[in-house]
Amino acid sequence: MDHVRHDNGNVSDDAPPALARARRLTSTAEATALYDDWAARYDHDVFEVLGVTGSSRVADLLAERVGDRSVEVVDLGCGTGGVGRRLRELGFDDLTGLDLSRAMLAVARSTGAYRSLAVTDLTDADELGTRTQRFDAAVSAGTFTTGHVTADAVPGILGLLRPGATFVWAIAPALWPDFETALIDRRVAIVSAAAEPIRPGSDDVSHMVVATVPT
Repeated sequence: MDHVRHDNGNVSDDAPPALARARRLTSTAEATALYDDWAARYDHDVFEVLGVTGSSRVADLLAERVGDRSVEVVDLGCGTGGVGRRLRELGFDDLTGLDLSRAMLAVARSTGAYRSLAVTDLTDADELGTRTQRFDAAVSAGTFTTGHVTADAVPGILGLLRPGATFVWAIAPALWPDFETALIDRRVAIVSAAAEPIRPGSDDVSHMVVATVPT
């Protein structure tokens, strides 16, 4: 997922109707239904119509920090696979995608970018705790934003990562203070957290957070 929002929490005026619905989500069931319905049009709406570049930026930032392209990478809230496609172009070949929506995962599967894909609720710490695989790196675009996954999920998500793992997450400005606190509380080393436009010529921004899990 790679959503468009303004710093004040409002969606862009030219955003598709589904995006406005996404900002108003209040439950896992609502989110699943929305993205199952939106999956077939998602790439067109977000990447072609709006020209969102946040997914590629997240992938590029990971590539700058991680030289070994054989590492195991988890894409949190992978959606249709925007980050994964770019990571494969950059040479990463061991990608796992996690998302609520089976329909979004079906689109991601069609890209051929992922070795593994699984329906997963990132807000459910118990569910995450049942996963035995641990990852060397993590990426996420559009998942840590209004109406989606909040900082409450940080402990469960960090449990998916190996000590020393690098991650790059795009985090909505309104959510960043809580995420920053949650990461610092768990001794995560925040390398950078710059607010950047997620599409050219727009004030739609996300904090592009590069960080390392403690060893």
